[in-house]
Amino acid sequence: MIHPLEQWFLWFVLYSFIGWMYESILCSVAGKKLVNRGFLNGPVCPVYGTGAVAVVFVLSPLKDELLALFLTSALLTTSLEYLTSWAMEKLFHARWWDYSKRFLNIHGRVCLRGFVAFGAMSALVVRYVHPRVAALTGRLSARATHILVAALALLFAADLTLTLITVLGLDKRLRDAREALREQLEERIPRLRGLHAFQMKRLSQAFPALDFTRYHEEWLRLRERLRHKPMRMDDRDDRARS
Repeated sequence: MIHPLEQWFLWFVLYSFIGWMYESILCSVAGKKLVNRGFLNGPVCPVYGTGAVAVVFVLSPLKDELLALFLTSALLTTSLEYLTSWAMEKLFHARWWDYSKRFLNIHGRVCLRGFVAFGAMSALVVRYVHPRVAALTGRLSARATHILVAALALLFAADLTLTLITVLGLDKRLRDAREALREQLEERIPRLRGLHAFQMKRLSQAFPALDFTRYHEEWLRLRERLRHKPMRMDDRDDRARS
């Protein structure tokens, strides 16, 4: 027997993937290079999945009232984006996106363009997309659903854990960088290596406006080191001798 929460989780993952595709295509076209847009490493944007299942769960009774569906879903999803931006800033002391230069924005967290886009997409999901998605997932057997949900949940949990470890650990690195700069010891600014470097380089590319509010200058310096491989000390010595 398939538990209703398993179905909702599958829908959450699917809409998170669709949201990731939407964001990645927009950012790749705007930046003229491939961008893996999203907080996590995998091809998912959980805020889109959360918004989609919330709209389907709450606003499906309005599917035949297009204007009411558009306005209420736009308000719901825009509120979710604002709350997500606020919560991520409080948790990580960082701004991940900034709409301050866009028309009719609220604290740079949400804007009119997003309100209209989210409202339109939500209306499409409720009226046309979700009935087909529900029919598709409904064809899965109970066994297949259990296995798929378990595998996706493990992957999602592992990705989230790895990302949180990297981002939360960066706070200490930036604090160390501030101390090094105070002592004017540029070479002692901590470097990110290996998987942590990959994680933060990807996030800095996915969120060009990313800024750690408590360590602005230190983040700018560390981000430059991620983008440009620093010269090794023995290379400097060789150049000095020449």
